[in-house]
Amino acid sequence: PYKFGGASPADGGFDCSGAMHFVMNKAGLKPPRTSADQYLWVKEAGRLHETPGTSLTPEHPSMAALKPGDLLFWEGTYTPSDGRLVNITHVAIYLGREKKDKRPVMINATDGRSYRGKQANGYGVYDFYLPKEGSRAKFAGYGTPPGIAEMK
Repeated sequence: PYKFGGASPADGGFDCSGAMHFVMNKAGLKPPRTSADQYLWVKEAGRLHETPGTSLTPEHPSMAALKPGDLLFWEGTYTPSDGRLVNITHVAIYLGREKKDKRPVMINATDGRSYRGKQANGYGVYDFYLPKEGSRAKFAGYGTPPGIAEMK
């Protein structure tokens, strides 16, 4: 299940950045723990593609470089109170498009997203959709985790 602050199965669940941290560690990367720090990690490595944040679709020109394995970042999904340097509040990993209908999907830990119309809770595959105009949440950008290109 989704568990705020969770970063391993031993915690009884994951939050979004805990799940991404766990997966990337298992793959041999050394990411920071929080979504905000993961965003800065990708940005400082020169791999971040920032987006306008509103009225986006996966076909928008700012999304042209998106590829499977990229981290996806949102801001404003909740109001953080931990003094983070950037307002990044959610992270996921882009999986690509499904073969049968080209629907974009991501892997994530969440309480509130869905896959093909079925709401779920916890770690799993979810539809990748972008915030609608007027939403409090904004899609901030995406990028390849440092070290992934060097993996064999």
